[in-house]
Amino acid sequence: MKKLAILALAGLIILTSAAPYASAAVLNDQRDCNNNHMSCREYCLNMDAPWYKMMVMLTACDIAFGKCMLSI
Repeated sequence: MKKLAILALAGLIILTSAAPYASAAVLNDQRDCNNNHMSCREYCLNMDAPWYKMMVMLTACDIAFGKCMLSI
């Protein structure tokens, strides 16, 4: 049972270390991602909304930025 757990963990480590290299060829242009992120942040900061809604919207901007950079 211990050997199976060790093999599963080793496979998981190898898979997670190889995944970024497989998607590196299809990455988006960083300038487009940065421009979209800045536009999203400006829109959120100019909204007339309570602080908690603005916080959720800014978090959504950050998540969208990460997805854009990783081409997910």
